[in-house]
Amino acid sequence: MSNNNPHITSTSNGQAYQAYLASALAVLEQLAVDVYYTSSLPSPADEALTEIVSAFTAWPRDVRQRFTASLPAEKRGLFGIFGHRAATLAVRRADPELLRLGLIANLIANSPIPAKRNVETALAVFYHCARKLDLDPRALLEESAQFATDEMAERLLTFADRPNVTLKQFGWREIRSADGVRYKFEW
Repeated sequence: MSNNNPHITSTSNGQAYQAYLASALAVLEQLAVDVYYTSSLPSPADEALTEIVSAFTAWPRDVRQRFTASLPAEKRGLFGIFGHRAATLAVRRADPELLRLGLIANLIANSPIPAKRNVETALAVFYHCARKLDLDPRALLEESAQFATDEMAERLLTFADRPNVTLKQFGWREIRSADGVRYKFEW
């Protein structure tokens, strides 16, 4: 395996993956869902999670599956929070790559999909932000499906086919402030 990511190097004994996993778990251990959710935007945690998710995308599918299986259940939600924070920052910065990483983080949070989770509600923000960035929402969802579980990939592709997705129909509102836009769930 060869790539330009400094976190990932070819080793026969999996040392690179173990180092990546240990580093990611150390970052997650320092974060509490409630504190991260209410932290300023952007925060150092956003940068750390950006690096974790970016590195995640460079691993082959089987390694990505091992990574998601290794995540403590109580820490998965951090990836969902990061996903929406990244979508907000992506719009503020006009950064399509950050939107893509936010969506992939959401897929990590939903691997597997928690019981009673309406993943479509979360996907609406990414769909909306893609349009704001003049991206094809369907293309974004389709490209990101490779990082999802089979069940979540199916949901992504079904959602991509929905006509006229709006924030309001999924309980979201876009709020403009001096810092830029943010997205608030109101249901």
